[in-house]
Parts: sequence; structure tokens; C-alpha cells
Amino acid sequence: MLARAFALVDKGCKACKRPLKLSVQASTLPGRRTRMPQRSCHLHRMPAQPENFPEEQHQPHNNSGGAPSSLACISEQNCAMQQSFAAMKTSGDVPVDSIRDTAEGTFDQRFATLKSIGEERVNEHELKLLLKKKSAPICYVWCDPSPWMHISQGIMKTISVNKMVKSGCKVKIVMADWFARVNREIGGNLNKMRTIGLYNIEMWKATGMALDEVELVWLSDEISQNADKYWPLVMDIARKNSVRRVRSRCCQNRDPYVMGELTAAEIFLPCLQCAVILFQKVDIWLLGMEQHEANLLARQYCKHVKRRNKPVAVLHNTLPNLLQYPAMENRRHPAWAIFMEDDKEDICFKIEKAFCPPKLAEGNPCFQYIKRIILPWFGKFEVVRKRENGGTKTFLSMEELTADYESGALHPADLKLALVKSLNKTLQPVRDHFGSNAEAKDLVKAVEEYYIAD
Repeated sequence: MLARAFALVDKGCKACKRPLKLSVQASTLPGRRTRMPQRSCHLHRMPAQPENFPEEQHQPHNNSGGAPSSLACISEQNCAMQQSFAAMKTSGDVPVDSIRDTAEGTFDQRFATLKSIGEERVNEHELKLLLKKKSAPICYVWCDPSPWMHISQGIMKTISVNKMVKSGCKVKIVMADWFARVNREIGGNLNKMRTIGLYNIEMWKATGMALDEVELVWLSDEISQNADKYWPLVMDIARKNSVRRVRSRCCQNRDPYVMGELTAAEIFLPCLQCAVILFQKVDIWLLGMEQHEANLLARQYCKHVKRRNKPVAVLHNTLPNLLQYPAMENRRHPAWAIFMEDDKEDICFKIEKAFCPPKLAEGNPCFQYIKRIILPWFGKFEVVRKRENGGTKTFLSMEELTADYESGALHPADLKLALVKSLNKTLQPVRDHFGSNAEAKDLVKAVEEYYIAD
């Protein structure tokens, strides 16, 4: 879907496109799937250093209007499509077992599985107490609908949700469509955000998420049905926080390439998100780093009002920027991240440009993609080499891979070739699904028209 999103990138890029000669077959299509411009509302951001409240200091944190008339058919289909997702079965096209390494049911296994989703960004004590009290905790997964689905929100979220399901959790995905009213790029249009949310759900269907065991919740419906609980909580949170504190939290994750001053709605957003985390009956929240400040605000509020039954937050892992100097690069650089509808040529180009210094695994973004995506997805990472270069080798752990790479036995070019092959194999079912499924095609067309028109 990112297609020619970077059509304005220097033409010189193509001249130096394959210095490592990555021999990956490019897409045979004359063009890519869309000419949707890349905006600055990216999903994956470099997380800023959050302020730690006193109660959080013992926890380490990882820094790694209506639709257009031409799209009326999409609006008419939305209700039927949403109903169909409730009974949706996972796609049989996915050739991998994305829930292969989940827990079998014992306490230790369930704890280890849930902790693995967020690693060190989990309060172990709170999580253990919760699992001892409840064998089937209610887990809410936050999703901000996005027209540009980062691979972390597609593949990594599928892995995390399937782990939660296998651990016996009652999983609900909250599509935070209501916050479209704050979104500048679609003019606060809730119908458009619903369509984008449906596109995201269709993407999870293609990846093999256990949607038949997951409840999908639209936040706009939840707020409408529970307005008497939600809005008083929003106002109480706002009343107990200063403008300075809320503003600082709002600004921490704001994209520096978004033009214009902060709107009052954006300043108020942390209070709205904080209330979402607290007003529902939830045991565990799976959140992204974008909601980290709202989660800290929620914990501080619970301490202030002496609320004991606060939900346990699991912040899922993030992927680093692929570029060597992301702070110096324009956020619109085409090689900064992998997206769910990148074709073979896109992935080859992006991994070729990725920072991957010889004999250095720490801080190497390619290693994070292997650790967070490839190994959990396939259970292995296969490197195909000529016999004189060491021959084909299959790595089953990051420790083994790191040892070979840091010793010089594994060359960056060979690692990149293997990563390109694995990423393409991971995303091929998505390409197949959106190339053959009529509903998926309609959603892609609708989302493209929203952003091309705007």
C-alpha cells in the first residue's frame, strides 16, 4: 500500500540501489499498488525518554464529515463487514505457525508467555498476582487504525495476540476509531477511520491472527454506550493534572514533521486515552509506546485516588529505525521501516539501505527484525551461502546468530540476503490476500482515495 509513496525521493537513490547486489526478484508489476503519499503520522516512532513517576521508578524501560460520495459503497458495506469479522476464521493461506511457541497452560508457562510480549516493560509482581487470581484474565489490545500498517502492528501484534489467546486470556482488540476526531489528516471523520480500521482487521486476517477467538471492540461504540462513566472520569483526570504535565506528555511522542501548533484537542488527548485505559473492566492492556505516557498518567491517577484495581500494562516491543542516523534523516525517507504491503522490490531496497555494521550486533536494526519478527514467526533463521563462504546454516537462537556475526563468520551481505528472503516469505500471504480478495481490494481503494483526495 505504500506503493509510490516516496515518488519525490531523489532519483539518485535508484542509481545506488544495490551496492550489495541483493539478488531478490523484483515485483513484475509495472507499478506498485498505490500512489498514496507518505504522511508524517507514522505508527513507529523513536520512543522519547518518559518521565518516571515515583511509583514507576523500580521498573526499567527499553529505549529501543462522511465518506466521499464515490466511496458510498464502502460505507454501506461496513456494517456487514464488521458483523462478518465477529465470526471470522483465520486465513488458511498462512504457511507458518505463528503461535508455535506459546504456553501450554501451567502458571509458569503462562507467565513466561505474557512476559515475553513486553519483556522488561512488564511489572512482574503485578502480573504474577493477577495470574494467580484469574485463570482467564480479560486482555484488551489497543489499536490506533492506520492506513500505513507497520510490520510491528501487523506481524508482531498477530504474534502477541495469538500468545494471549493460547495463554487462556479473553482477548478484545479495541479499535480506537473515536480518536479520529482528533486526527487532522482525515478531518475528524469517524466514517473514514472506521474504514481504515476495517482495512487493519483485514490485514490481521491475512496474517493468521486468531480472530475467531478475539472480540473486536470499536471505541466509539464503547464511549457512546458508557458515556455516563467515561466522561466524568475524563474530567476528573483532567482536573487532577496540570496543563504543563499533560502538555509535556502530549509533546513527547508528537512527530516533529507535523506542521502547525498543538491544537487544544491534542493537548487534551492524554486525558482521553488515560480514561479509556481505566473506565473498562480490564485485567491486562497490551499497549504500544504511543500509549506509554497515557498509561503512566493512569497509574499516577490510580495512586492519587487510591484505586487498587488498576490494569496491568504490557507494552509490546518496538522495532528500531532501519537507518544509521534516524535523528538526522527526514522521517519520510523510504528506507526507514518495513510496512505490511511492501513488495519484494521495496523490501530489497530497504534492507539494502539498512544499517548493518560488520561484527556488531548491538544496536544493529537488522538483528532486531530477526529477533522480533523472523525467529518468532518461523522458529529459525536460515542463511544460504556458497560452500566457500561457510555454506547454508540455520540459526535457532539469537545467541547463536550473534556469536557467528560478531566473530566475522557471518558477513552482513549474507545476513541481509537471508533477512530479505524471510521478510518476503512472511508478507507473501498478505500480498496474495489483498491481490485476490474483493473486500480487501475495496478497502485498499477506499483508503487510497481518502489520502489522495486530502
